[in-house]
Amino acid sequence: MKFFSGRRLYVNLLISFIISMILVLPMVFEILGSFSFGISQGESMLGHQLKPDRIRNLLVAGPLFLVLVFILITVFTIDVRKFSWSKKVVAGCVIAVAFYFSFPFLLHRINIFPYTSPGGIRAPLHPDKALAHDLSNIRRIIEITFVLITTALIGKIFELLAQRELIKVENEKLRAENLQSQYNLLLNQMNPHFFFNSMNSLSALVREDKRESALRYISELSDTFRYVMQSSDREMVTLEEELGSLSAYSYMLMVRYEGKLFFRIDVEESLLKMKLPVLSLQPLIENIIKHNAITVSDPVTVNVTGRSEGYLVVTNRIVPRQDKPDPMGIGLKNLATRYKLLSGQDIKVEDNGRVFTVTLPLKQEDKDENTDN
Repeated sequence: MKFFSGRRLYVNLLISFIISMILVLPMVFEILGSFSFGISQGESMLGHQLKPDRIRNLLVAGPLFLVLVFILITVFTIDVRKFSWSKKVVAGCVIAVAFYFSFPFLLHRINIFPYTSPGGIRAPLHPDKALAHDLSNIRRIIEITFVLITTALIGKIFELLAQRELIKVENEKLRAENLQSQYNLLLNQMNPHFFFNSMNSLSALVREDKRESALRYISELSDTFRYVMQSSDREMVTLEEELGSLSAYSYMLMVRYEGKLFFRIDVEESLLKMKLPVLSLQPLIENIIKHNAITVSDPVTVNVTGRSEGYLVVTNRIVPRQDKPDPMGIGLKNLATRYKLLSGQDIKVEDNGRVFTVTLPLKQEDKDENTDN
């Protein structure tokens, strides 16, 4: 198994060895004390005969505790995504109880339960009495409880460390995706297709001698490029800034789709200072244009609504295209990733077949930022 390969196996073995050594230290001290001070304290011949039993007890109990600790530490350090923490605790308790009941049988097989009769004759306990003797042994209960709690704590520490590393890796991955998505968005805005459509719309205004409209188109085009390029070193912006960029971008689209595409923006003024990731609205508009058939007979209206609960909702009626693109385009996927990275929140995408809705949660402006400004 992959879990038992590499460094984790050696770490588990080392931890198991250390804990089992802690458990058998009292036995070691008993044996050393018996050899060192037994005769000086007037130890009887019968006491000398018990020393081999103590040694055998140590030699058997030590490996048994080593096995128990290794099994428990292995259970508690299994990947939490494959084995939940509650299941680990239940499994650990079952293993500990099973070990507690099986321990006396393993010891009894080599006859290490010495019993001295009132007459001084040494004889082994009856198996039933030996089992009762061990089950009532408070020391054994404390030892196994110590093992269970210690291994559970170590497993939890390992789990928290693994989660921290996983979060760091995911954050780095999300940041890389964020940079890549911003770069892709900038390229999409500057690609030849965008230039062609923009220049085509501008030339149409010039040919129709719509001077004021042409000048405004150039101004809005310039503002759109400026906002995109300035967004490379920004993460969160106010809703007011984002709506300003949307105003410039939507004007160019309405010139391009004259009489076919409309925008209805209804946002409460109290939301304008709330924040969202930069370039959140533009990918949504691009997604709408890409996935809908925009015609004079079947125009599309984009509704941008700001709710008092702190949400911005973008909706449009679905007008299916003959060609079926990816139901969730790359731009929308990139937006969802960036939103999670920069705001810690998820966007909500709903498609009931008639209306397509994207809900963007907004964040309150940081008081610290206001103070700095």
